[in-house]
Amino acid sequence: AEGAAPAGPPPAWPSAAEDPAAGPDPESGPRSRLRRALVGAVAVAGLVLAAVSVVAFVRDDTGTGHAHRPVLTAPAEGPVRIRVIGSDLCLNERRGSRDGQIYQRPCAGAEVPRYELKRLGGDRWRIVSVHPDFPVGCSGIPSGGRIPYAALEDSECGDPTRVERFTLEPHGSPVTGYRIVPVGSATPGSCVTVVGDRMAEWSRLTQAPCAADARGQLFSFDRR
Repeated sequence: AEGAAPAGPPPAWPSAAEDPAAGPDPESGPRSRLRRALVGAVAVAGLVLAAVSVVAFVRDDTGTGHAHRPVLTAPAEGPVRIRVIGSDLCLNERRGSRDGQIYQRPCAGAEVPRYELKRLGGDRWRIVSVHPDFPVGCSGIPSGGRIPYAALEDSECGDPTRVERFTLEPHGSPVTGYRIVPVGSATPGSCVTVVGDRMAEWSRLTQAPCAADARGQLFSFDRR
């Protein structure tokens, strides 16, 4: 109608922030802030635990560390990893070397050669080496074991000047590992032994006097 006030914009519903009837924001009080802080702390703790679990898993997978001590395994015929009790490193050669010298190294990379146990009868064993670059061989002590601290090495089987037969003798009660004892060595009372730094990668193995504490002289024959 003439003289009427011009029409204004249509009414709008007030927002919650503008609604005078709306109560205080339930998420803005001191209790809410405390609840949010607790939730945040729990989330951070969860992330820390997850990270620790991943680190433990990675250490276990490398073979240089273990979330749980590996199980001791008695000798049996077939493919094995020969693991040193104490260092938890495994026997292997340096690929590219032709001397056959045996060292200890992380088990995850102990592939040159792969070892197998072969029973010869009674308590006698042969340690067979399956090498990617050379024919199948045997681990042994050269020169009939006459040289003190002679190396444990891989070479062709059947050399009459080498000691290639061993007894694998349980040690301790309960058993804590197995000694590798050369049979017929000219140096009696010898055991295959890690010499030098017994915890270090690439420490070598030789025959050495069997020790009362058997440190560096105990092994597990883990199944492959």
